[in-house]
Amino acid sequence: MLVVIPLDGETITRVSEAKEFAFVKLGESMQIEKITKYPSFANQLFDYIVTPDKDENLEEAYELGARALLAREGMSIDDIVEAMMFRELDEIV
Repeated sequence: MLVVIPLDGETITRVSEAKEFAFVKLGESMQIEKITKYPSFANQLFDYIVTPDKDENLEEAYELGARALLAREGMSIDDIVEAMMFRELDEIV
């Protein structure tokens, strides 16, 4: 599974305010296999995008076939992966 997390430093931020995007490849048991950072998620394929704002415009991600999850403001990559493991993040529809 490939998850995209918009970052401002080491914590999640809104997609529109992100300085970079972490592409987190998760293996079995939700273990982090690889983290790659890019300046944008445009034209990339991924399974989920995570945002702290349920009202954010995610049309571009949806057009790429991704689903969206809602995280709390200030969460780190590890916090988000742990929350995903325990199904603590709600899906944005």
